[in-house]
Amino acid sequence: MSEVEEIRNCLVEMKDLSALMIDLAFSSVMYNSEDIAEEVYLLEEKMDDLTLKVKKLTLRLAKKEEDPESLLSIIDLADINERISDAAYGIADIILRDIEPHPIIQKIMEDTEEELGRVTVRPGSVLIGKTLEQLKLPSKIGTRILAIKRGERYIYNPGRKDTIEEGDVLIAVSSDMDKLRKLAGEEVEEEE
Repeated sequence: MSEVEEIRNCLVEMKDLSALMIDLAFSSVMYNSEDIAEEVYLLEEKMDDLTLKVKKLTLRLAKKEEDPESLLSIIDLADINERISDAAYGIADIILRDIEPHPIIQKIMEDTEEELGRVTVRPGSVLIGKTLEQLKLPSKIGTRILAIKRGERYIYNPGRKDTIEEGDVLIAVSSDMDKLRKLAGEEVEEEE
């Protein structure tokens, strides 16, 4: 793969990642979710790595260019995405530093019937090998999958044809997260 293609792929991933981070950061505050705030922290580290990679690739490419100044916009774009991710990190930090939310945010949290969380797909789960279209999670259990973390890779806004695999971490919003946890094969504590 050429440097230009690699840079392009990194920038596309950075764009998707920064959008996901902002969504998750605001959601972590709205749903008071430390789980999701921690996910934003992890994504911020990934964004730092991507930013460095784009800058290194751009410098390598500059050696071959007649007009290396034309590549400055690539570095600018990487820096802008990095600043967006830093802002998301700052939003999520509100939850992790245990800052008391403003009454407006508390009211929103009280009014919502959904919760946001991470669920790991365990061996033997009924979800394994099925597409989101087959599972029909929104209509069956009131759950939307926002992202799938597969190893170090993220599938942002997964589509109907995306398949769930063992070990996937599902980032979801649900009216009953325990139902998703059970389907994924996680232990769920029964309420008394």
